[in-house]
Amino acid sequence: MPVIDLNQLNELPEKKVIIADVDDTICESCQVIWPEMAAEIDRLVRNGFTFAFISGTKSDDLKKMVSVGLKETHHILGTTGTNYMLICGEDSDIVYNLSFTNEEKEEINLAFEKLINYYNIQSMTTKEDQLQDRDSQITLSAIGRHAPSDMKRNYDSDGKIRMMWVGYLRNFLSEDKYAVKVAGTTSIDVTRKGFDKESGIRKFAEHHSFDINSILFFGDKIYPGGNDFPATRIVDCISVKSPHDTLDILKKL
Repeated sequence: MPVIDLNQLNELPEKKVIIADVDDTICESCQVIWPEMAAEIDRLVRNGFTFAFISGTKSDDLKKMVSVGLKETHHILGTTGTNYMLICGEDSDIVYNLSFTNEEKEEINLAFEKLINYYNIQSMTTKEDQLQDRDSQITLSAIGRHAPSDMKRNYDSDGKIRMMWVGYLRNFLSEDKYAVKVAGTTSIDVTRKGFDKESGIRKFAEHHSFDINSILFFGDKIYPGGNDFPATRIVDCISVKSPHDTLDILKKL
């Protein structure tokens, strides 16, 4: 599916389902949603849109970043869509969850430990904040998930360092078994092969019997190797550079 030119926005088939990446698309990395963004999303939901958020971040953390600011019903697709949580006001229900086995977690963590030692990757926060077990996904946040945002933005802005690290991890993690993706601002995500934003969107759409053509995806890493790029294989996409871009476009819908 194409990445949409904004001049084509009004020429698209009717889009009633919006699925958005979170870090640097809806919120600044690991930060709480802006009140203006939350108000705009609530407006769209009240006007008949379904709104879902898909991210490598855990669902519980996405609730703290996004749900805290929203009043209307929305959908959290945590850990790249493998953990689906429905949010209605203060109530939340886990609809489905797909987890790694203990053996898979051990294999992935060992590969990450070798990477960290080989490249001497230093966290600015804690070890647990650097290497995170997200149940159905293991994530390395190079300098720490909660490191200062400006330092995270400048650490590996073009992803070239992390692409090199992905190549190193492939010495230990089989392509037949695992997907390894550059993600977030300083992160690498490992999921089972076939679990990416394409599969996360597909499973969510099938669960609700949504027509794929009714879905519009927003992401800041819609380029080959980026963790948003798989969405282009299934739905129309809009590439943004920041939450400011996303907010401006949502106002036009």
